[in-house]
This record gives sequence, structure tokens and C-alpha cells, in this order.
Amino acid sequence: MSQAKLVYRPSPNEPLSETIVHAVADTLGIDPVDLDDRISDCIDPDALDRLFRTGEPGEPSPDGLVVFSMAGCRIEVEGDRSVLVTPCRERSNASGVQA
Repeated sequence: MSQAKLVYRPSPNEPLSETIVHAVADTLGIDPVDLDDRISDCIDPDALDRLFRTGEPGEPSPDGLVVFSMAGCRIEVEGDRSVLVTPCRERSNASGVQA
């Protein structure tokens, strides 16, 4: 079974770190407050927000790629502030029955 990859793009005024938390929770199908990891346990959210902050209109996006893991997911952040979330492990269902 292949893992789904979901791409998220924050609005210009939304902190990238906030988008990542919601993207991971959405990928795992849980509420953000129920995540096993906090983003600050995995990466410095303020540094990430500064690195990928939006510039003036018409200013090119920074080049680059940041990759890290959070709550069993691989997170890739690209220069255009797109966030790709890929689950690294399969989650067992609530009954514990393997599919």
C-alpha cells in the first residue's frame, strides 16, 4: 500500500510552523492538540518561520528545502512555502486489528 502525500500551502499571513502542525494532524486524522510531538521538539519554529517568511509582493521566494520528522511523518518545506507531509509509518486502527 502506498502512502499518500499531501501538499499544504499556508496563506501569506499564516506562520509556516502553524501550517505544519495542522498539516501533520490532518494527515494523521487527529486533532492538532493530540499530536505525539510538538513542532518545537523537532525543529525551531521561529527559525523556520523566519527562513521562509514571505517578502514584498513580486519578490522571489527563497530557494531551499528543509526536511525533518514529526509525529511519524516526514515533513518537506520548499522555498515557495509549500509543505509536503508523508506518513513514515502505518498507523494501527483503534481495534488493533491489522488490515
